Amino acid sequence: MKTPRRITHRAAAALALSAVLVLAACSAARPPAQKPAVDISALEREIVAKLSGQAEIEPGLKLANRFAPENKKAARAFLERTWKSLGLEVQKQDYSAEGQNLFALLPATVPSDEYIVIGAHYDSVRNSPGANDNTTGAALVTAAAAELARTTPRIRNILFVLFDEEERGLRGSRAFAQKMKDENRKVHSVHTVDQMGWDKDGDRAIELELPYDGAVALYEAAAKAMPAPIPILVTKEAGSDHSAFRRLGFAAVGLTEEYRNKDTTPYIHKPTDTFETVQFEFLKSTTDLAVRVWKGLLRKPV
Repeated sequence: MKTPRRITHRAAAALALSAVLVLAACSAARPPAQKPAVDISALEREIVAKLSGQAEIEPGLKLANRFAPENKKAARAFLERTWKSLGLEVQKQDYSAEGQNLFALLPATVPSDEYIVIGAHYDSVRNSPGANDNTTGAALVTAAAAELARTTPRIRNILFVLFDEEERGLRGSRAFAQKMKDENRKVHSVHTVDQMGWDKDGDRAIELELPYDGAVALYEAAAKAMPAPIPILVTKEAGSDHSAFRRLGFAAVGLTEEYRNKDTTPYIHKPTDTFETVQFEFLKSTTDLAVRVWKGLLRKPV
């Protein structure tokens, strides 16, 4: 039997360096690990429950509304924690003494100066818990953020936004639209969601409000590819956050239940707009549709 040669310190160091370089090369060749999937249905239920006062948003506190400053503060703190748990870096836009928007950037995975804005308002009127109007929109945007963060590659940046004071004249969305204008952001399109929890006739239909050129085709194509069809209806409704962007020249569209086609919640702006009235299967089907559309915008230069 041959006597094994002794390895010098220099040779051992060289071997160690080689091993490190090999491991680094293997790691570089590997695609980045995909983020784990989130239970979208459970996430949406939790958000609607806590924002609408069905469950405590913090120990000892159930929200009667998201109009009072202290209630909006609690809502923002909960939403910020939720977004951070999804890996988003939350930023705040204090546009007035009372108004504050929350937003987060999901960057493109390739160099890009183009942005998609996806948003919903989180406030309510004074006398309503606002379950459908608009915790459903805030829940959909948050669920979409969880899903789109798992999408690669991404050829565009996404800004997820939760607007304040929609119920007081679109103040939050107007402030954020102006921010995009002042910063000279190259915005591909804006998609806002308002009331997505009522579907009495069970047809799963949604409305596109004042859609920008090309938006209808995108949503119709995605709807046809869904496991079950989703009718896409077009209206000229201008009363929600998408209008704040259109007035400044941005391509924008609003998404909602059948607000103008007579299948919308009868509880809007009432104390009866509660968790129990939200149809979560409809919210989930619309979330799946929206995510399909927005994934397409991340992958193709349309």
